[in-house]
Amino acid sequence: MPTASDQSPRAEAPAGGAPSAPDARELDPIDQEWLRRRSAAGPLAFGVIGLVTSPLLLGLAFGALGMRAGIDLWRQGTRRSIVALGIGASFAAVVLSIMGALLWGSVLTTVLLGRDAIRETERWRGRTLEAVEVATLLPDGGAAAITLRATGGAPRLAMLFVRIDSTASTEAVRTLAAALGRHPGVPALLVDPLAPAEDVRTYARGLGLAAAAVGAGVPLPPPLDGVAAFPTLVVIDASGRIESAIVGGRTPADLNLLLGGAAADPPPAR
Repeated sequence: MPTASDQSPRAEAPAGGAPSAPDARELDPIDQEWLRRRSAAGPLAFGVIGLVTSPLLLGLAFGALGMRAGIDLWRQGTRRSIVALGIGASFAAVVLSIMGALLWGSVLTTVLLGRDAIRETERWRGRTLEAVEVATLLPDGGAAAITLRATGGAPRLAMLFVRIDSTASTEAVRTLAAALGRHPGVPALLVDPLAPAEDVRTYARGLGLAAAAVGAGVPLPPPLDGVAAFPTLVVIDASGRIESAIVGGRTPADLNLLLGGAAADPPPAR
């Protein structure tokens, strides 16, 4: 007759007679402690790998794995400093990867918008502006309404669109001021569509540029009313035709060519 011990459940050996792996609870205390130590280093390993690979955004994966493993160990009672350090490193890897994603997205957006702006301004060449008057502040302190044309015998007008709080715009203004010193007959117009005209004039004076200033709220004829990339240089001839429009900074040699009329259409053959 079967006894109670015979009726108790028994673990059956797997096929082939191979012994099953012992459960962690069946290990002696020394082996259990060794297993805890080995497992405790896992979150830190994931965290370190995530920090190293965060510029490639892989910290989102490794950091998440490290935090999950660390939190599980902490809940199971393995509350060691290395586990806490692993959770912190994994969290930092996730944060750095998110910041990297935002940075890469910003760079990509800037590049794409810059390319679109360059393509757009390239189509402006040869377009004649409407003869409308634009309110400006003159370098000497007065004010005047001018048309966007080279007047008074000047061969052309240099019109520079900037943001007065931008380093790239500051370098462009300095380069233009130096180039205008070699072309004294070319007047300049400095435009910041987001700043007061008085601030634009003060900005130009501080950088040594003798230019009339145009600020926020002053309507400009198309396509100049749509400039959104800074700095942008537009060179206009006496008839109001756009000789060239370039986005970004340029070297003094490039400006010398543009202010000297290198982009102007050649005179018709006789």
